[in-house]
Amino acid sequence: MKLSAYIVKFDFGFAPNPYGHHCTLACCKPTIRRNAEVGDIIVGIAASRLERPGHLIFAMRVKEVLSFKEYWADPRFASRIPSLATPVSRLGDNIWHCNAKGEWQVVPGAIHDESSLEHDTSGENALVATEFFYFGREAIPVPRKFSQLLASTQGHKNTHDTHKIDAFWDWLSRTASKGGRIGDPSEVLDDESLCRCREIEGDDILET
Repeated sequence: MKLSAYIVKFDFGFAPNPYGHHCTLACCKPTIRRNAEVGDIIVGIAASRLERPGHLIFAMRVKEVLSFKEYWADPRFASRIPSLATPVSRLGDNIWHCNAKGEWQVVPGAIHDESSLEHDTSGENALVATEFFYFGREAIPVPRKFSQLLASTQGHKNTHDTHKIDAFWDWLSRTASKGGRIGDPSEVLDDESLCRCREIEGDDILET
C-alpha cells in the first residue's frame, strides 16, 4: 500500500469525478494511474489558484484498477460517458475508447480532447473508489503532522510508511462529516476554464 499525493490545479468534478457511488480518476496524473494498486490511497491538495490553497480537496482508497477498455465496457460506468444532458453528465471521465482499428477515440464534447490523448492514455488505467472523501469547495486543512505526506510541487509524492498512512486515514475518517461527496467542486466549468484545463501538463515524478 502507498499514498500518492498531488496538487489539484483544476477542480470541476472531472478529475477526480466524485459523482454517484464512486470516485474515479480516469484522466490526468498518468503516472499515478499507471502504477496504482488496489488499496492505495490517492490524495489531492488544492493548488494556489483555487479558493483554499493547500487544503484537502479529496482522498480516495482505490478499490479497482481498470484498463480503459474495461472502464468503457463496464455498464456501471456508462453514466460517466459524457453528454450535454446535464452539467454533471458533461463532466463524465469515461472518454477514451478504441475504434475497430484499435485506434484511440475520444467522446465528442468531453472535457479533454484529442490533444490530451497521449497524456491520458499513457496512464493506462482508471482508478475506482467506493471509499472516499471529496470536499471540493469545502476543502479542509490538513494537520501539520501529516504535511510530509503531501505534495507541494508539480508531479506527485509517494509515501510507503503504512503507519503514517493509517494515521492519516484514521484522522480523515474521524474529521469528515460523512463519506462520499461532501462539497461541490471548487470551480464552475465555462469555455475559458475549459481551454485552460485542456492545456497538457507534464506529469513530473517525485518519489519518496
